[in-house]
Amino acid sequence: MNVIILTEGGKNYGFGHVARCSSIYQAFEQFNISPQFIINGDKSVEAILQNFSYTISDWQNLEFNKDDIVIIDSYHASLDFYQKIANTVSLAIYIDDNNRLEYPEGIVVNGTILATTSRNDSLFGSKYIPLRQDFWDANIINIKNEIKTVLITLGGNDLRNLTPKILNLLKSEPFTKKVIIGNSFDNLCEIEKFDDDLIYAPNSKQMLEAMENVDLAISSAGQTLYELARVGVPTIAVGVVDNQINNIKNWQKQGFIEFAGFWNDDDLEENILTKLKSLKEPNLRKIKQINGIRAVDGKGSLRIAKIALNRYYKINSTFREVKKEDCLKIFEIANDEEVRKSSFNTDKIELETHKKWFNKILKSNLTKFLVLEYKSEIIGQLRFDFDEKYPVISISMNKKYRGLGLSKYLLNKGISYVKKNYNQNILIADIKKTNIKSISFFETMGFKKKCEIRDNTALRFIYRG
Repeated sequence: MNVIILTEGGKNYGFGHVARCSSIYQAFEQFNISPQFIINGDKSVEAILQNFSYTISDWQNLEFNKDDIVIIDSYHASLDFYQKIANTVSLAIYIDDNNRLEYPEGIVVNGTILATTSRNDSLFGSKYIPLRQDFWDANIINIKNEIKTVLITLGGNDLRNLTPKILNLLKSEPFTKKVIIGNSFDNLCEIEKFDDDLIYAPNSKQMLEAMENVDLAISSAGQTLYELARVGVPTIAVGVVDNQINNIKNWQKQGFIEFAGFWNDDDLEENILTKLKSLKEPNLRKIKQINGIRAVDGKGSLRIAKIALNRYYKINSTFREVKKEDCLKIFEIANDEEVRKSSFNTDKIELETHKKWFNKILKSNLTKFLVLEYKSEIIGQLRFDFDEKYPVISISMNKKYRGLGLSKYLLNKGISYVKKNYNQNILIADIKKTNIKSISFFETMGFKKKCEIRDNTALRFIYRG
């Protein structure tokens, strides 16, 4: 499997797409997959991609194959290009804040605040906003009685030359100003005239540290608002491009930002001072903070990666009966530390013991052994034992594929198999009391607790389909 992330970024595009795509890259790494990251842009993206492997290239002429997951985050790619991707690859994912196109088959992701959609295959709303890894477990700032430090962050290139204007506007204010200087700023001479705390080309960790140590932010109204909401920094937002309009309106509805206006509004500076005056009230800043952290928990990119991999493996896996040549693969799953810990017999299994048991199971009429397979790997195994009135289930997953929701898929396949081939609508699952994860899993799947068993150390659950 290849995961390929395509986006654009640089002096002519800005850096928001690159930042959020980098977070999706990091999310796939959590599942031991290193994506190909291809950016249509220029070398100015290097500042925010210091620890990433990427290529700068015009990706619209590249070729793809059936084994690929391709993720596209673009304001410029044509519908024909998207159609080509959808017709070629195993799974296409389209990141789009503005419902720019009628996308072909695939998953559309719109992680903007209060987003809506009419597509059944969409992931929408701020629970899916991709934030960089440092923001996944960020600290929420404390709301102080007084504003002592303000963060000023107006994009990777300060497209509208707003930073020096805002610094001049606030020069008589008694608080410290922390100023984010992007790698593509053309106005450094103007900014460096002010005696303020300048943070040059910060990486993700440095950006988080800056946000965690301020009381208020003045920010452009793009991707940065989601990072500020994650950290709970009350924010005065300024629109710098027209496509931020919906984002601004919905953040206002959410109650997180104070919107001062667009960059070319005649009363922008007056509005900034008015908003600043109102936000000096700590109770209002606390309300803003609560509304922000309610909307963004930082895990959006992990959700996208998990759903993508879940969908991919469902499309490309095979559900089948176990075969003799699966013996060692089942042995590795059975001897995994987590599997042993959740088993009634927690002892490590010897290989010869396993081989004897496995060969016996293959010949038994009282057991049906099934696996979910991707290429040559066993994703998970499912066993039904028929030596009681109703079939007793045993399920375990290859650790490589845990956390992707595939155990639910495997169990549902198994339940359908038993219903069809054995006319069984009632199933049993016996689970150790200490195995909280398995208890929660089977309850989610519709199993109901019936009684305690094994000297009250385990619970029996019944499924009635």
